[in-house]
Order: sequence, then C-alpha cells, then structure tokens
Amino acid sequence: MTPTSTPLELPHKGYLLPEAIPMWPPAWWTWLVVAFVIIALLSAILLLLKRRSKRKYRQEAMNSLKKNSDNLNDKELIIACHELIRRCLISENKVSQAALPSHALIAQLDSTLPKKRRFDQLGEDFINGLYRAEVSLTPEQKTTMIRLTCYWIRKHRV
Repeated sequence: MTPTSTPLELPHKGYLLPEAIPMWPPAWWTWLVVAFVIIALLSAILLLLKRRSKRKYRQEAMNSLKKNSDNLNDKELIIACHELIRRCLISENKVSQAALPSHALIAQLDSTLPKKRRFDQLGEDFINGLYRAEVSLTPEQKTTMIRLTCYWIRKHRV
C-alpha cells in the first residue's frame, strides 16, 4: 500500500488577507530628506573645491622652493625663502605683516609655530642673511631651512 499524499487542509479558509504593502512610493517627506542630502553633499563638494583653489598657492610655493633649491647659492636660497614667506602672506591678505622687517616678521611667525619648528633655530644667517655680502650655510642648515619654510607654507593659518 502506498500512502497517498493529500493536501493539508487549513482551517478558516474564509479569511481574506490584504496584499503586502509596497515600499514604493515612499512617504511624502522622503523626497525632502533626499533633496536635503543631495544639496548638502553638493555644498560640501563646492566648499572643498573653493578651499582647494584658494590654497593652491601653497603647493606652488613649496614646489618652486624644492625645485629651485639645488640651483641656488646660499644667499639666493635665503632670499627665496623670505620671498616665498612674504608672498604667501600677501596671498592671504596680510600685506601689513609681509611689510615688516625681517626680525619682526620672524619673531611674529615664530610665535605661532611649535618650538621644534621655529625659524629662530636657523640662527642669524637666516634672519640677516639677506643683508650680508657673504653667507655660507652647511648642507644641514640648507635642508633645515627648506624643511621649515615648507612646513610654515603648508601649516600657516589666516
């Protein structure tokens, strides 16, 4: 004898269940949230692009210093570092600060830098080297000067 399989009869066949509620279209306020998120993302992207274009001078200054530092003698390197610092200040609309004498400018810049990264550790050759006829720097002083100038260009605040 083979058992015949009969379909299982469920009780209460008279109930009518509604169809599942679809997920689409979403609630009316969903479109407001989606629009707000899109506007916020576009605004953030535009602000970042504006900030990047505003600070592009920093990258150009560091590239020019690193590229030209091998071809410059000691005095020209000091002049290039001072010039780039002053040009960056002018780019940030700090003309009055850029016009300060070297001693006052370096003192003011050092007040905003951490102790390990201050220009005064370069000595008088960096501050007064512009005004001397002969300046001789060691290779360590040159690399430290380039490194500190690039650090200041990259990190200075408005």
